[in-house]
Amino acid sequence: MATEARKLRVGIFVIVAILIGLGLAIWLGASRYLADESQAVTYFSESVQGLDRGAAVKYRGVPAGRVDHIDIAPDGDLIEVVMSIDNRYADMLVQDPTLRAQLQLSGITGLRYVEIDRQSGEALQNSPALAFEPEYPLIPSTPSQFKAIQEALEDIYAKVMSVDVEGISSDARATLQAADQLLRDERVQTILNNVANISDSAARVTINIERATEGVRLEPVVADLRQATSEAKSLLTDLRQGETGRDLRSALRE
Repeated sequence: MATEARKLRVGIFVIVAILIGLGLAIWLGASRYLADESQAVTYFSESVQGLDRGAAVKYRGVPAGRVDHIDIAPDGDLIEVVMSIDNRYADMLVQDPTLRAQLQLSGITGLRYVEIDRQSGEALQNSPALAFEPEYPLIPSTPSQFKAIQEALEDIYAKVMSVDVEGISSDARATLQAADQLLRDERVQTILNNVANISDSAARVTINIERATEGVRLEPVVADLRQATSEAKSLLTDLRQGETGRDLRSALRE
């Protein structure tokens, strides 16, 4: 009898556990469908690696929903991300033309979430063009920071690879060889020697001039030249306008 009672208790426990599990599953499914949420969709032109179903959807850092479905878009190129948005934010997120969805990194785990925030300028023009009609209200996307960094690195790589390194190296090698040949030319050495000799001669001439003018006072000479210039100027003025000039011109006429 004890064995039969034990088996009965175990059977009842298993049945109750199964019923509880089914009830929990039904409750979770019903709560999901009965939740006060609306569907919205965005499309990314980049990899969504790290973004999983159930990932957070945030509006300027505030939790506003979750990722409901991830699939390839009807055009076979873009990635379609269907989101369940809390109805408190749904209308605002769909109707604001400055809002853009962007992939963001969640910590250092490599997981990502969808961040919705206002953008301006070029970011508003970077949304991928759609060749089909979305099934749900659309929130346009803009490339993530990772995509921008990748594009910048690709641009830098392309510019580096476009540089004619081989040609520059050849030109530099030819220039160095020409400079080496020029420096090895005997005429260059002769010119340098002549320059050195000229410098020595100029130095000797300077020393001789300093010796010749040593002790000579230039102030009296300058004063005499200034006085002579003044007297010559007075004489010319008298010859042109003064009595001496008139007498001289009269004597010349006679």
